[in-house]
Amino acid sequence: MNYQSEEDLQRRLQQLEADINSSSDQPSNNTQEKQPNEFQFTNFKTLLEKSQMWFQGLSGVKKLAATGVLILLTLWVMQTVFKLVTSVISLALLSGLIYLGYKFFVSNSFQRKQ
Repeated sequence: MNYQSEEDLQRRLQQLEADINSSSDQPSNNTQEKQPNEFQFTNFKTLLEKSQMWFQGLSGVKKLAATGVLILLTLWVMQTVFKLVTSVISLALLSGLIYLGYKFFVSNSFQRKQ
């Protein structure tokens, strides 16, 4: 029990240090003008650090569950992107076939009538 409470204290200490570091970074960020890409990168970096701290604070079973959910979400996003790419390719092929059909059948019939 003592080891677990000591572990909780260490985790809280790390979270407080991260909060202090992030709050001390914010005033310096406001004084300096940053480009939008750099600002987005620092936001992403802060979010990544907070996510890592949260993940490290989980127990073994919760880490396994969180990893499983993350893998499922990643696979779902990849599947969605692949479906979108497949749809775009199919649409391009279909429009090409429609254009070729128009050129050969409709355009030739108008030229014959004239």
